[in-house]
Amino acid sequence: MKKLLGIVVLGLLLSGNAYSKIIDLHCKYITGHVTEKIPHPGHTDSEANTTFIPISDTGIEDYKIKLDTTKEKIIEAPRYSSDRSSYSFSDESIAWLTTDSESILQIKFTLNRYTGQLKEYHKHYAYGDTENNYWMSLVYDCSFTKRLF
Repeated sequence: MKKLLGIVVLGLLLSGNAYSKIIDLHCKYITGHVTEKIPHPGHTDSEANTTFIPISDTGIEDYKIKLDTTKEKIIEAPRYSSDRSSYSFSDESIAWLTTDSESILQIKFTLNRYTGQLKEYHKHYAYGDTENNYWMSLVYDCSFTKRLF
């Protein structure tokens, strides 16, 4: 009886992988802007120092994202590392945050689950380092990708 119960429990545990839903997304760059040389957040010169990035002038790469929506896990995503990033799943969005070792650069990604828009936000800030401080906001349009073979 114990062996039969063990087989049933083990079978149920292993069958959960068969129902996981893996989603592959391809995200294309749409628009973005960079705000440079800001002494502190909310500074009045921030609008004057904003540069909008047209699509034709960018070397910005498209992104590939792979998600397991059943287990609420990120398998593959830009700048995502399981040991250096934190992430969250909600009904409206999936977000992940990566911080460098010195905590000067933070990169946050937010994927809207209804519109398919991916927003990438960079914040490079060191107090008093106006020359190197910048904020960057990029927007991508994501769609499902299908395997060819």
